[in-house]
Amino acid sequence: MTSLRSLPLGMFAVLWLIGWTLRVPILSAPPLATRIADTFGLGEAGIGALTMLPVIAVAFGALPAAWLIVRFGLRTTIAGGIAIMAFASIARGYVPSTALLFTVSILMGFGVAVFQTALPAAVRSWTPSHIALGSAIYLNGMMVGEFTGAGLTLPFILPLAGGDWRLALVIWAAPILLIALIAFLVRPQTESPEESIADSRIKARDTLPRWNDGQVWQFGLLLACSIVIFFAINAYAGAVLRSRGEEQALVGLLIAYNLTPLLASFLVLGAPQWIGRRNPLGVSAIVATFGLAGFVFLEGWVSWVAAVVAGFTSSIELILLVSLPAAIAKGLGVTRLSAGTTLIGYAIAFVLPIVGGWIAEGTGRTELALLPALVFSIAMIPVLGRERRYVCKSLVSTPRSEISSN
Repeated sequence: MTSLRSLPLGMFAVLWLIGWTLRVPILSAPPLATRIADTFGLGEAGIGALTMLPVIAVAFGALPAAWLIVRFGLRTTIAGGIAIMAFASIARGYVPSTALLFTVSILMGFGVAVFQTALPAAVRSWTPSHIALGSAIYLNGMMVGEFTGAGLTLPFILPLAGGDWRLALVIWAAPILLIALIAFLVRPQTESPEESIADSRIKARDTLPRWNDGQVWQFGLLLACSIVIFFAINAYAGAVLRSRGEEQALVGLLIAYNLTPLLASFLVLGAPQWIGRRNPLGVSAIVATFGLAGFVFLEGWVSWVAAVVAGFTSSIELILLVSLPAAIAKGLGVTRLSAGTTLIGYAIAFVLPIVGGWIAEGTGRTELALLPALVFSIAMIPVLGRERRYVCKSLVSTPRSEISSN
């Protein structure tokens, strides 16, 4: 059994804090959406764009983020990404126009993409003897951040800001900027020199994912399943329950549902050995798919339970997938794999619920908004593969000769 003294507790704490910042600015916006909309005169489409633009920026920002990591190093990139995210979040309250509001929202998502892409490599470099545990810890911080950003903004932060939504964004940004400073100043004693990937000779094209690498697509498609199941149920739960005459269950369902990522993160934190293994990932993916099907085709409390089960298991699936690059790749391969899977996963997860909305409008059946997510998740089950433990393929890692030749 690992001795407590042998654990890099300081680095675990830093990783947890960085993970916590990942979702707070993005998920503190929806509770303030009506106030922001009133200020800028936004309609429903504008509110939706304000919520989703940072998510799209996270997807496509992962590609330039990979180059920034190898150009400036992990600490500088992580600290810079956090700072960009925090300042862009504050700027949302003080820009003079809707166009600039959307611009800084995209910039905020780019900041998230930068340090989210860097975190798997940081785990491998800063906690080289405890990669799985380090991954589970920063992802636990991310899940706590999701809950605090979405759950504490209205009851605590907004009253603290005197009801001023602009000041509420500033209050959230204060601890985030402090964490950026901590990330910049940290000097990991356990850092592995072999995993240092900063190299000014590396060109942008060398940091791009290898799109002919099957693992980039395999893990990206599976990541899309986990994201789209969780997002689609969250997005359409209110409309589905209303169509069934079950609106009285909405508040309780959303509270229980949005607590599941936090519970899932604690479960993986207690079982970090699951990371890199097919069976825990496969079981969570299959159960999440069945849970989504139950919410679509059943009614009453059984469908509510199915939704919560889907939220819990899709969150486990997401945590295991986001942790994979650090567990199976090395050096520049970690950021390549992380960037590729992030782009594929978030882009698909953005498109499918929109397609579902069109289907629901065309058929007049609200629950069919979830059908594309369900069909996609079923189709992706074979993508789990046959190997019991995922291992790094040759195209994921970067040979030292490739780096030295640049």
